[in-house]
Amino acid sequence: MNGLRINQVAMVVRDIEKTIRHLSSLWDIGPFEIREMNVPDAILHGKQTRVRAKLAFAQVGPIELELIEPGEGENIYQEFLCAKGEGLHHLAIHVSDIESEVSRFKERGIDVLQSGKTPNVRFAYLDTESITGIIFELLQFKENPV
Repeated sequence: MNGLRINQVAMVVRDIEKTIRHLSSLWDIGPFEIREMNVPDAILHGKQTRVRAKLAFAQVGPIELELIEPGEGENIYQEFLCAKGEGLHHLAIHVSDIESEVSRFKERGIDVLQSGKTPNVRFAYLDTESITGIIFELLQFKENPV
């Protein structure tokens, strides 16, 4: 991970549209691009699950802000919301080889909480909260994100 750079800050929220309105009025953040995420074959704590969520993305300087409204089913976003309420969920780092990075972390005793893929990106949330205070997500894009 030479040249480590945090590319994204993500928050879990209960109501994505309400949060967008608040952020837009407080700091003129936006525009937000809203997407539905549906990953039918995600892995959560080692077991297959379907992950659904509503996502919103906005660029804030060099950092992408992601808002996540959990959908139905079991996922780490819903777990976070139930345990802690709304708030900062994870920091994301773009990687070129997610498999080797996950292996590197597993060698250090850090497991994957949730992983999956969409047509454009593979993701893995690392179980780093107990040692860093926050979850880190690894993102590998099919093509370089703009």
